[in-house]
Amino acid sequence: MSVIIALVTWALKLMQSAADQQEFSLMLAGCMVCSAAVGLATVLVMTLTGMPL
Repeated sequence: MSVIIALVTWALKLMQSAADQQEFSLMLAGCMVCSAAVGLATVLVMTLTGMPL
């Protein structure tokens, strides 16, 4: 769970840097990190609830 929080925090920092520097690549990196966090959270929920993958 703490890994997911760390990933979301990192994604938000990347997106803030992207907004400050007007860099598209940082925004894209932030979106990719955020999607990885969502995927990890989905697998975690599916594992804990016993749903088949």
